[in-house]
Amino acid sequence: MIKTLPIYLLLLLISYSSKAQSNSEILNAIKKESSDSTIMTNISYFSDVFGPRLMGTPNYFNSIEYAKKQLDKWGLKTRFESFDKNYRGWSFSDFSVSMTQPSFAHINAYPLAFTNSTEGEVEGDLIFINSLQDAYDLEGKLTGKIIMLQALYYPVSSVKGPFYVRLSDKTLTAAQANPDPNHRIIGYHSRISVPSLFETRESTKQRMADFFQFLKEEGVIAVIEPSDRPYGLLHADGNRAVPSFRNSSDIKPLASFVISNEHFGRLLRLQEMGYNPRLKVSLSSIYYQNSDFNVNLIAEIPGTDLKDELVIIGAHFDSWHAGTGAVDNASGSAVMMEVMRILNAIDISPRRTIRLALWGGEEQIFAGSEFYIQENIGDFVTGAQKEEHPKVSAYFNIDNGAGKIRGVYLMGNEDVEPYFAEFLQPFEGSNTLTIQNANQTDHWLFDYHNIPGFQFIQDPLDYLPAIHHTNSDLYEYVPREDQLFNAELIAYLVYQVAQEKHMMPRKPLNFISPSRDGNVTFFLEGFDKADKVSVVGDFNNWDMFSIPMYKVEDGWETKINLPEGKYYYKFIVDGYWTNDPRTPESELAKDGKGHGGLTILYVE
Repeated sequence: MIKTLPIYLLLLLISYSSKAQSNSEILNAIKKESSDSTIMTNISYFSDVFGPRLMGTPNYFNSIEYAKKQLDKWGLKTRFESFDKNYRGWSFSDFSVSMTQPSFAHINAYPLAFTNSTEGEVEGDLIFINSLQDAYDLEGKLTGKIIMLQALYYPVSSVKGPFYVRLSDKTLTAAQANPDPNHRIIGYHSRISVPSLFETRESTKQRMADFFQFLKEEGVIAVIEPSDRPYGLLHADGNRAVPSFRNSSDIKPLASFVISNEHFGRLLRLQEMGYNPRLKVSLSSIYYQNSDFNVNLIAEIPGTDLKDELVIIGAHFDSWHAGTGAVDNASGSAVMMEVMRILNAIDISPRRTIRLALWGGEEQIFAGSEFYIQENIGDFVTGAQKEEHPKVSAYFNIDNGAGKIRGVYLMGNEDVEPYFAEFLQPFEGSNTLTIQNANQTDHWLFDYHNIPGFQFIQDPLDYLPAIHHTNSDLYEYVPREDQLFNAELIAYLVYQVAQEKHMMPRKPLNFISPSRDGNVTFFLEGFDKADKVSVVGDFNNWDMFSIPMYKVEDGWETKINLPEGKYYYKFIVDGYWTNDPRTPESELAKDGKGHGGLTILYVE
């Protein structure tokens, strides 16, 4: 017997059917338009023609100007936005490093960015140091020497595990089941807050500036650090001993080089065997001071009824200098440009404005995105919100190599999971959603301001062992099919977010400055010498830094609003998990999700 469905169920089914059909049509249109992709051509221009693209250089500006012309040609509305804070650029015209004693050998080397020229070809004996203090202790004995930073040397050997990796279903399943955002199963996650990162950058620069000034006064010729990669790969960035002295007011450090791990080891062994190895080095470096070079590139597809709200997609456009920056991050920039080309070509008329941002200076600690956020989203110190803060529905970033997208890091934002689960349903095998945090790229700064900011999970391929910031960051290591797929997935996801009735949900407890109002007071007694303290618990999904505390007379305090219920918590003191000392050890609890040493809190 046939029963007639109630009218409301009929309407619901028609609505679902219409939506599914509409989404299917959009996805088919995206895939059809993708057949005209220019991704690989653009990557070749960015890397082969213009690369590398170190911030503040003609290479960077010429390349991003080319990107703007491409977007203009596709009918996008584009503009440059300056992020200049009196930054400078750097490149070189020539360099060489060779061993002259006890026999001649070419040394596999690359100069480190923002370091100064030598006075032609200069030759000197080697001094191996295990700490900066070792050099200070040799005051008066360093003239004409070359400083070898032995503290960074850890001998490499043959790689015994896989060098090239696609994420397995087993690994992705484990990542999706991970209950703790701080537990790294895949990807990259360092346990440091955004302010701590900025502070560490400045303190490191000051410490090394003092060191380089001392070496200059002592008459040292050059500084050499060992690469930490195998097979002669040169890891050449500003994240080890020689930071990026990017400001025009910074010192110009002595000529500095990274040399292959194997060659550093050979020189060290010769020294230990009683020989006196000598190196001959030369570097002709160039500094640029042109504020026009320091720009982000913005492109937009205007929205319709919700045009004041934004869905932002981004990638950093700059690169380090030893390779051509094809993988990191010409690939991500070209993919995001392709997303805009596709969506504009299929004429979707999005409800929200879709904005592309190609950032400069990410490799110099987020210079481009930091400036944009400070101007438009919020203050990094006070948390004071700017005009765009309430208008951004989500920010999506791609910057983990050139591998295929396999899902999204949710950054501890559980409430967004149902949306993404629906939006990514057509991409089976690439719809893993993990609560895990991922940081160290531009989305992290949006997340800090509680903008739903996300990084894509990608197949790692050979990114970390071979490509990341090395002389092998080249076009050959960008797989074409992965780039095409990534553009299709992001285009569809961005379309869905732009059309969604509601903005993406934000994390409920995420503060930049400590909260002084609320029905619950957290107090940590003592720790007078601590620098930063925060409270962490199941109420903020174990976000290590989202609820900072303020110093009071006999400890640390913060106040937040919590509904009735049972909660678990502990503290983070200068990066270390710390029990509440007022809770007897016998009463410390576990939550069954890997967290122990917890205090139970009941809110009535």
